[in-house]
Amino acid sequence: MVEKKNVLLVDAAGMSISLLAKKMDDYAEMNKLPYSVEGAADSVGLDKASKSEPRVILVAPQVRYLVNKYQKAYDNKIPVGLIDMVAYGMMDAGRVLKQVEALDK
Repeated sequence: MVEKKNVLLVDAAGMSISLLAKKMDDYAEMNKLPYSVEGAADSVGLDKASKSEPRVILVAPQVRYLVNKYQKAYDNKIPVGLIDMVAYGMMDAGRVLKQVEALDK
């Protein structure tokens, strides 16, 4: 069995990002992609990241200002990106996972 690579999604409150994380987790499972996705509110994002050691952190478009916070916190040891606004709005799990794959080098 392939070991799962953790991915952390962050938004302001953790509500809509949790829905997207679940869709991405299901999509990854169905398509045999090696990712496990978790959504979190920014208030607990850094704590979750330190525990789950994600391969990639993606920030929701409505809180794009948080990208710098996470980049500074992980000093570029973990790639941090901004979720594509259209993919986020459509809850397009496959498209967001393509972003993850592009950052997970």
